[in-house]
Amino acid sequence: MSFWYCIYTKPGLEEFVTIQFNQQTGIEVFNPKIRRKRYLRGRMTVAEEKLFPCYLFARFDLCRYYRMVKYTRGVRSLVGDRGGNPYSVDENLITFLKSKMNDGFIRLDPSHFEPGEQVTITEGPLKGLMGIFQKDLPVKERVLILLNIISYQARMEIDRELLAKV
Repeated sequence: MSFWYCIYTKPGLEEFVTIQFNQQTGIEVFNPKIRRKRYLRGRMTVAEEKLFPCYLFARFDLCRYYRMVKYTRGVRSLVGDRGGNPYSVDENLITFLKSKMNDGFIRLDPSHFEPGEQVTITEGPLKGLMGIFQKDLPVKERVLILLNIISYQARMEIDRELLAKV
């Protein structure tokens, strides 16, 4: 009987392990990814990232494929108890994650901020500055914040992903 298991991989080898499983046995693998806006060399770019770096999910029959999975190059271990017994992952979790996928990427719900809430900028040239959340803007990924800079309050439009609650 096949169940989902979480596999802990060596850094950066999630794709390699996925290919190995697909070529060797046809084991179903789920390696969720997200798109995230990042500043790179002063420019905003969209980067593809793993939702769970160094982890992936695989559905297989434990009795039949345990040794093959455990000893595949790039695999550190199967997530489980200290005795080496792997934990199965609830099918509902995988279904939920897959339901959040759009164009092959998981779409995360943006953080919700309340008007008047203290926020801090987490990336970019203004990283570390504190402000007060004002409102969401019609463009869903943008918000308006009020920055307090040296006795001067400035309104600023910024990407929601660049903010965190204080």
